[in-house]
Amino acid sequence: MWKFKVSKFKNTTPHLPKKEFWISDLTIANLMQSCGNHIKASCTLMAFNGPSAGGGSVSVLPLDSAGRQAKTMPLVQAHADFVSDMDFSPFNDNLLATGSFDCTVKLWDIPDGGLTESIHDPVLCLPAEGRRIENVLWHPSADNILTVSSGTHVKIWDVSQPRELYVLDDHEDQVLSMSWKGDGSLLVTSAKDRKIRIFDPRAGSKTEEVEGHANVRDSRVVWLGDSMNIASTGFSSNRDRQVILRDIRKMSEHLHVSDIDNATGTLMPLFDPDTNMLFLAGKGDRNLKFVEVQDKAPYLTEGTADTVEQIKGAAMIPKRAVDVMIGEVSRILILSQSAVVPVPYIVPRKSYTEFHADLFPDTNGGQAAMTAEEWCAGENKLVEKISLDPSKRKDKVAKKETVPPPKPEPVVKPVEPVVTEVKQPPAEPVPEPKPDEPKVVKSEMKIELKRSSVSTPEASKPADQPEKPPAKPSAPAQPRKASVKPFKGVRLSKFRYLKGTPAHKSQHIENIRNSSTTVPGESDAFHANKEVCAVPLRGAGGLIAICELNKPGRLPDAGLPVLQHGNTVMDFMFDPFNNRKLAVATIDAKICIWTIPDEGLTETLTEPTQCLYGHREKIYFIRYHPLAENVLVSGSYDMTIRLWNLETNQEMMCIDVPEHMFCLAWSGDGKKFATVSSDKTVRIYEPRVTTQPIQEGPGPAGHRGARVCWACQDKYLAVSGFNTQNTRIVSLYDTSDLAAGPLNIVDYETTPSILVMNYDEGSSTIFLTGRGDSVVHALEVSEDEPHLFQLSDYRPEGRHQALAFLPKSEINVREVEFAKALRFTGATVEPVSFTVPRVKPQFFQDDLFPDTRVTWEPCLTAEEWFRGEDRVPRTISLRPPDMEP
Repeated sequence: MWKFKVSKFKNTTPHLPKKEFWISDLTIANLMQSCGNHIKASCTLMAFNGPSAGGGSVSVLPLDSAGRQAKTMPLVQAHADFVSDMDFSPFNDNLLATGSFDCTVKLWDIPDGGLTESIHDPVLCLPAEGRRIENVLWHPSADNILTVSSGTHVKIWDVSQPRELYVLDDHEDQVLSMSWKGDGSLLVTSAKDRKIRIFDPRAGSKTEEVEGHANVRDSRVVWLGDSMNIASTGFSSNRDRQVILRDIRKMSEHLHVSDIDNATGTLMPLFDPDTNMLFLAGKGDRNLKFVEVQDKAPYLTEGTADTVEQIKGAAMIPKRAVDVMIGEVSRILILSQSAVVPVPYIVPRKSYTEFHADLFPDTNGGQAAMTAEEWCAGENKLVEKISLDPSKRKDKVAKKETVPPPKPEPVVKPVEPVVTEVKQPPAEPVPEPKPDEPKVVKSEMKIELKRSSVSTPEASKPADQPEKPPAKPSAPAQPRKASVKPFKGVRLSKFRYLKGTPAHKSQHIENIRNSSTTVPGESDAFHANKEVCAVPLRGAGGLIAICELNKPGRLPDAGLPVLQHGNTVMDFMFDPFNNRKLAVATIDAKICIWTIPDEGLTETLTEPTQCLYGHREKIYFIRYHPLAENVLVSGSYDMTIRLWNLETNQEMMCIDVPEHMFCLAWSGDGKKFATVSSDKTVRIYEPRVTTQPIQEGPGPAGHRGARVCWACQDKYLAVSGFNTQNTRIVSLYDTSDLAAGPLNIVDYETTPSILVMNYDEGSSTIFLTGRGDSVVHALEVSEDEPHLFQLSDYRPEGRHQALAFLPKSEINVREVEFAKALRFTGATVEPVSFTVPRVKPQFFQDDLFPDTRVTWEPCLTAEEWFRGEDRVPRTISLRPPDMEP
């Protein structure tokens, strides 16, 4: 639990700039799973993964860039494969090192002001390694010393020669991260074997080795300046993200352990030794956090968290580049899907006309403390400190007109939980003359510190914005009142802290033997209603076991009665209006309709109630209509969608489709259905009007499969699939304009199984999980931007094959249960309850339980629906008569 401690930085607040001051319209590479942060910055430049077929290019822009960027911007054509990491030299702002999956490390001399044309020739290419490069890191105090990690070893190079100085090969698994002590004497690493090691490279020895984080997921480690402390981020045994603080003199003991949350993205730690602020940016997160490191208990003090764009990468600019005259103590660059967002951290003060020395201690200058030869000879030196006070800087430049800093703003206390709208940005600047910042002359180049785009739009405005004429010297502009947007507040999700709870073991169905794991990916592989569940089994003949939910316990070891089809089962689904009616599609292009006896299966059944014939090739999905009884739709490898009337056992419609379809979903009103196909296209059909799609839009770029579902009264389509790097993603589309592309995309982990979606209408929540997963993700869909809001994950014990959700009639509102599911693990079926914490559960929570549609009763017959009729299902209240409203 975080504790409060008074500090001059306790009120430091992040100021998210207006979108016109973002660096936007960027084409970012498809970021592969790697150990890099994907973006780095010097005092004058920033570099991040650029667009290319294999991810081998790097985009470089001036640090003070803002606004929309050209689509054909020049690039560093760096490598033949994905650029896994990059780093600017702390003593030469133009010298960039890059490492790649092509096993090479290259050095690039970036021209002053950024690139005017693409460059292909590095100034140096180190010999190729045997495995891909994971990290590149410059030495903090010695010039021309570069550290490279590849596989299980770390190499230290003198790039001025070039020559290999030291090899650290004491790791038992892949090196994940590394960090130098401030004086460059020691190096700390974290590895995939869950060990944290400290090396004295010049002595050729490993000085310490301890267990890091309990979970095998990626970890990071950072040395806290020149202190004797290190901080590591990783995952606990409970899969919670955590930060551990250690004193290297007592590595076996923890100074402090803080569990952050249960998100899955790797936490990237960024440490500012001048303020002792440790920033935590999680890959895939939308919250940027910081903690202040103390030298005594409680050691870590939580600071303000701010909602930003979804984080792909993060970097901290050097302290010499911050705008000290607006109280900016640090600035984080967030790499998002198509933009770089500068997030300055500002300490509120009554006045910014004077330099606040208490906020800005002397910081590292731009001159190396020693040469590579001196460091190899055993010397340890700290970089000479310089003052950030503009009046004390030795290298002043001619003054020119600029704009003053923004007026101080009131501090807005952060609100928990999820913040979805940005806090009040800095006030717009006043066009009044003021001296510019000084220049810092470095050993090999000049650096001009310019005002941040957050506070000085004129200094870095978008390229398409015309310049404003300067104020006349004879009549300087009068200060005008800053226009400040009102604080809009935050969006609080009622379901943010949902909790999943498995039922007692006495309610489990156990000992399910020989369950099939080869059901095609287009099938959900498990279906259930409030009475029974269907489980596919291995073995010849296409077997499906039917388990009665009112008979929990252990199934017999042998002799379990089943439905036998004679051919491989492709997909199956229960009739939403008849709990005893099951449709099964088989590989021989046949659809079998079974009627399950009320007492359950007492013997193996081989003859279905009815069969449907019409497809010419195997069927890959079947779906019942959500409102009309006895209407079924099926899709096949014969490139057709067919609609059936089960009352008459007839095919009513046949729609030709251009490509193999991954999934089909009916709209809530039953008028339309949506498909996702292998041609990477999402389509909407209205079959009773036309056999051609009424809308088309771009779907997921991957080829492994996809799922689709409707949300928010059919206003949106959610599509789960894969991107080109095989990362699982969920995209949200506006159903009125599919061609415009997704409104938002949320990334998840890289695993081969498709995220199957189950949408809960009452809470607008999508539950997502895949075969073999050990976590159930949750997203709330809203009409508020950015439309998709991540909720708490449910992490049960062990892995599962599928989840099947029961209708709203089965939830227990007295326990504040808003969704109920059955979890199929392959050997068991376990009920799971999803609840929301409430202080007074004895009252009916009408904000959680709106009137619900009765989806378990049909609205019309098949004949009426095919005739063109539509009806709206009735709604009912979920409040029990004896429960207080």
